[in-house]
Amino acid sequence: MKILKYIILSIVASLGLWSCYDDKGNYDYHDLDEIVIDSSGGLIQANYSISRLEILEIPLKVYYEGKLVNGSETQFPDLEFNWVVYQQGTETPIADRDTIAKQIELKIPVDLDERQWELVFTVLNKRTDIRTFMKFGLKVNSGLSEGWMVLYEKDGKTDVGLITNKLIAPDVTKEQEWVDIYSAYNHESLAGKPLRLFYSMVTKPEVVMIVSDKDMVAVDPLSFNKLYAFEDLFWTAPEVKAPNYYMSFFNKREFLLNDGKAHAVNFSTSGSNRTNLFFGVPCTGNYGELANWCASMSTAYSGVVYDQTAQRFMCVKSNRTEVSTLPDQAEGVAFDCNNVGMELVMSDYGRNNYEYILMKEGENHYYLLIADFCGFMTQSTIGVGKYDMMNCKGVTEGITSVTAGYKGEIFYYAAGNGVYLYDYKVSNASGDPVWEAPDGETVTCVRLQKYQGTGLMVKVPVNDCEILYIATYNESTGNGTVYQLKVNPSSGAVDKSSQKEFSGFGKIKDMGWKMN
Repeated sequence: MKILKYIILSIVASLGLWSCYDDKGNYDYHDLDEIVIDSSGGLIQANYSISRLEILEIPLKVYYEGKLVNGSETQFPDLEFNWVVYQQGTETPIADRDTIAKQIELKIPVDLDERQWELVFTVLNKRTDIRTFMKFGLKVNSGLSEGWMVLYEKDGKTDVGLITNKLIAPDVTKEQEWVDIYSAYNHESLAGKPLRLFYSMVTKPEVVMIVSDKDMVAVDPLSFNKLYAFEDLFWTAPEVKAPNYYMSFFNKREFLLNDGKAHAVNFSTSGSNRTNLFFGVPCTGNYGELANWCASMSTAYSGVVYDQTAQRFMCVKSNRTEVSTLPDQAEGVAFDCNNVGMELVMSDYGRNNYEYILMKEGENHYYLLIADFCGFMTQSTIGVGKYDMMNCKGVTEGITSVTAGYKGEIFYYAAGNGVYLYDYKVSNASGDPVWEAPDGETVTCVRLQKYQGTGLMVKVPVNDCEILYIATYNESTGNGTVYQLKVNPSSGAVDKSSQKEFSGFGKIKDMGWKMN
């Protein structure tokens, strides 16, 4: 009965509102006493269709007693301006009337439910209590499109941006960029500094995992509304909420480090999802301080970790809850995964689903290790390659990010304000500089456009390994920028003429692809 009441009230209100409009349409002047609303500009439409959080811009002009009001609103204290939305139709639940702006020229990100709206601009003459109206049709479409996600720190908290164009999603009609979408949809940023961002396909519904050093949430990939809080992801939530690292695998497994302890979950059982399976208790085992890392590709195990104390790789075997040692290694391997003797810095997966791991010995003496954690029959020969980066350019500034390709033996690293291509198969390779940031910017993250491996069961983006993203940060302005460039997937050569630039983010920590 209440719903029927709201429907009737909505229809009556709509009829009353329609009676206030001039029949001449949006592109005529609406004269009422001394106020004129001018919508004759070529950029103004009668109807708008946009995605949620897209910028809606309607540059109206208002004249009062023959004078232009725009830019001089304080000189006209008798006038009050409002942009109000009303639901069109009788779809339930009936949406409330909402004031979305109080200025003449509208330019805002639209945070409204996905439905048909009526947008009404009103000028109130408070002296005469007379209102002048102009209406527009507004359709808010569901979901954020396929795109490139950007995870960044802003004001000490974590938020997410999204970039889309035809290099990422060929079906999009125009290039777009969104910033602060997590806080816009959830009305607050995620607490803590950003760590990890990943699109997980292991369950239905699919989710985007957003991880900071103080929290972890799973959000809807289309709306970015929070679906699962940290506590919802565990059978029994840990007492300490301190995520260190997260990884999702194409064989329907997830792995998490929280407060230095490993947790695993396997969703491969038919019918399993986040309502009946969760991260389990912390894995037991004899290990020291774990690096904030797990292998990106490790189909032979539930997860592979690195003990920074003992300086060795360790594993969680499939469907087990113990961190244990890896198999003894055969003679002649490039390195012994059970006795590495270096500090793990970061990694990415590359050619043949190998893990390309950046290690450090001493202050700034880096090595590239290549490991095979996937082959079930090759776990006694995990160490595939070991390459000394001592002669590489830029490394004295400290390497901040790496990314590897799988269409060629490609490995990029970022240091200072530069990005370098390391041809590790060449003796005494020095790392060729392929890109340099503008003055005042340093590189914080570098990623190739790809997803989680290759194969018939794996979804991959278009142009995989052929688009390079470089994130920079300007400390003085607080602005984070993403540069998108085409690269040759076989040689790693960067096409600087293809560069596109997207800015307005904070300090970028991670980036990655998501589907529709």
